[in-house]
Amino acid sequence: MTVLALTGVTGHLGGYVAKQLAEAGVSARHLARRPEKAAIFENASLYKASYEFSEGTVAALEGVDVLFMVSGHENPHRIEEHKSFIDSAKKAGVKHIIYTSFYNASADATFTLSRDHAETESYIKESGFAYTFVRDNFYMDFFVELCQVYGEIKGPAGQGKVSAVVRSDVAEVIVEILKNPIKWENQVLDMTGPKDLSLEEIAEQFSQLKGVSISYIEETVEEAYKSRQVWRAEDWQYDAWVSTYTAIASGEQAGVSGDIERVLGRKSRSLKEYLESQAK
Repeated sequence: MTVLALTGVTGHLGGYVAKQLAEAGVSARHLARRPEKAAIFENASLYKASYEFSEGTVAALEGVDVLFMVSGHENPHRIEEHKSFIDSAKKAGVKHIIYTSFYNASADATFTLSRDHAETESYIKESGFAYTFVRDNFYMDFFVELCQVYGEIKGPAGQGKVSAVVRSDVAEVIVEILKNPIKWENQVLDMTGPKDLSLEEIAEQFSQLKGVSISYIEETVEEAYKSRQVWRAEDWQYDAWVSTYTAIASGEQAGVSGDIERVLGRKSRSLKEYLESQAK
């Protein structure tokens, strides 16, 4: 029997995956840095593990065949943490890593955090694992939250387009992959919405569907850095925030994939469908 291990079980994405697999009767090992925060399921065992190379993490992974690895919390040392965890998985004898990556991940991507994903993907391959890379585009949930919380979307995205994806679609894809991981070995799956939209179009659609007035405010890069300084952060974080928008402006986040439909047998959810599901 294939032994599964899941990381990120206390987070949004990993928590959903853990719950759905448990409810489907699929046994798995749940790994958490803080196990006391994890939900308890009858058919899941809970282990303490961090993204590090340590005896404890290796022990938590021993006997695991397939590892679902949620990308680590954003920080300047994320690549090192990922590599250390991958080293632990290799020592423990893990065979296959399913990793949440980023759409069009590359070493020279405009979105700064995309570069972390590209390096992590390379390290997983170099380390000899079978792999499945689930490459999420920006979440539609994020842009909707901007509309709901701030009443606007503001940034230097120009009229560039993004095929933003609903996070629950990604979670459902991962659940299906984990039910039959061998089918998806050594594949890259692009997670996108059903349509390329500019941020102006997202604001307009949100306004029409919700009966409110939401604007897209186009900023220069300099204006974007200045406006985000109302939040105290380190330079790398400002770079990540601003490059979210410049990546869209550059065209790197455009393009519609059929991979969600290939896995789930249905198309990815549109902005309209997402907002309708929120209202239920």
